[in-house]
Amino acid sequence: MSLDKIDYKILWNLDYNARISLSELAQNVNLSKQNLNYRLKKLIQNNVLLGFMTMIDIHRLGYLTYRIYFRFKNVDSQKEGEIINYFKTNNHILWFVSTSGSWDLEAVFTARNDIHLNNLFKKIKEDFGQYFSKYNMSSSIFNYHFKRDYLLNKKREEFTPKYYGFEPKREELDELNVDILIQLSENCRQNNQEIAKKLGVTYHTVKNRIHVLEKKKIIQSHRILINLQKVNRKFYKTLISLNNPAKEEEKRLYTFCSQFNFVVYLVEVLGEWQLEVETEIENQEEFTELLRKIRNEFPNLILDYEILQVTKEHKLNYFPMGREILERAP
Repeated sequence: MSLDKIDYKILWNLDYNARISLSELAQNVNLSKQNLNYRLKKLIQNNVLLGFMTMIDIHRLGYLTYRIYFRFKNVDSQKEGEIINYFKTNNHILWFVSTSGSWDLEAVFTARNDIHLNNLFKKIKEDFGQYFSKYNMSSSIFNYHFKRDYLLNKKREEFTPKYYGFEPKREELDELNVDILIQLSENCRQNNQEIAKKLGVTYHTVKNRIHVLEKKKIIQSHRILINLQKVNRKFYKTLISLNNPAKEEEKRLYTFCSQFNFVVYLVEVLGEWQLEVETEIENQEEFTELLRKIRNEFPNLILDYEILQVTKEHKLNYFPMGREILERAP
């Protein structure tokens, strides 16, 4: 499927607001509802749009996030597939990808604390530890998410990302709120009436609950999962070691990186490196040029860096432990 400017405009409008109504979206892209609906169905049928999910700040629910990188050892394609399926079905993994470079897999885990994470990690080592030669684990302090402004070649004017992270809070959720977040994390294009019917409540109950969750910033945004190949993009990231940055210098670095419209995530971590810059770019040369600009702008700040390409995104769910929360509820 060859995409035109209208298709890219549809994707851009959905990227931070995937629950937008057909009427509003049609007005934004200057199409009739019928024509828009046809184009949306084609984008889904042709695997350009792979999913719709709500971005949830699970740190506000008392959970922490951790990034673990894995290097394979003595793994054939069959065993690799078995390991990937095992990780995909783990209800404590938020994001899971295959990479090329120094690491073969990266997984973002959710856990209540370090002890909980250690128990999760021990189980993985018990089941598949003999197939990994090394690991790297870090705490994910915050995760900034930026709109895919490259879709329209838009210049970013402000540092206004959505995020999850920072110091955890403990917002209490009742069973209905958990159920609503599960539904939104799996498919946020469902309308309130569809969710209400599934959960046996009224439309207005769902609408009001979602409004409160957004007001508390538990719900950060409603996003789409795009097939990068279909928009001629590749996913490259760099793991950057910093030289004891002052707070203001660190903030300037984040703002500098965010001005590039193909930078889609910035992640501060506590570990061997301190910053992960994640991009969706046209080619590796564009990524190399980004690194050159960062080093030139901050020559005394960048100690070292490592480059990875994300070759396959296996899982993205901002509320993977939702069903476990329901099971643990009294």
